Amino acid sequence: MRWGVTRKQLAALRAQEVIERVHPDVYRMTAVAPSNEQALRAALLWAGEGAAAAGLSAAELYGLEGIRAEVPEIVVPRRSGLRSAQVLIRRTDDRAALMLRVERGLRVTGVEPTLVALASLLESEAFEIACEDARRRRLTSVPALRAYLRRFTRGGRRGVQEMRRLLAELDPVHASRSTLEVKTRRLLVAHGVTGFVREFPLAWKGRTYRYDFAFEQERTILETNGRRWHDDPTTYEHDHEKWSVPGRHGYRLVLATWAKVTEHADEFVAELAVALTTR
Repeated sequence: MRWGVTRKQLAALRAQEVIERVHPDVYRMTAVAPSNEQALRAALLWAGEGAAAAGLSAAELYGLEGIRAEVPEIVVPRRSGLRSAQVLIRRTDDRAALMLRVERGLRVTGVEPTLVALASLLESEAFEIACEDARRRRLTSVPALRAYLRRFTRGGRRGVQEMRRLLAELDPVHASRSTLEVKTRRLLVAHGVTGFVREFPLAWKGRTYRYDFAFEQERTILETNGRRWHDDPTTYEHDHEKWSVPGRHGYRLVLATWAKVTEHADEFVAELAVALTTR
């Protein structure tokens, strides 16, 4: 009766298949296509004011790249007796560590605790892609993540070691600008190709261009060339000029395309090796 609808009216609407029951006292309109966000909203409405989106659901709410929550994931106080086969429920009384905030009208764990949770849920590459997306969009930073780990986590907590391991590998200032950059970095490291500088600056005619990977001693620039970032016709002239600048400074330019990195990795690494050893 809180919303002016009686249970008899609800029963009639269910019989007419206008609505369907999702959780106790929570219904959805059948005319609206189901979605992950709809399922999350229903779960939070059912769970009550002490609940918040967490884990994969929180990450999807933030729009982190590659993340989908097929089952709503929420966090509730430990004393809560909620149980549901349709909802993944986590429990904690450490509300400070959750860093709760509101995103798109829903209570959700903060970006830092969300990423720590993801570290224990995702394969390492998918986790890095999501983490770099958050950094690129300035939702968080390496200093903020390290501060969170120092303040709120213990060594044995799930995800902590994975997060620390990733932070030790990432450039502390410059986030990868695309999934292709993440894949390229991981490919280089996996093949023992290190010693590169990220977001390396080169200036020409008063304009500074930044390059994804630079091997300064070998005078070689490695630039990712993915469709998402470089195939827009409005950026063609800019890219053409950018790719001309390394040669003017005496650098060789190697392009890492999606196909090279994901489908022909060995050939690409061999191509780069030749460039690095050519004088």
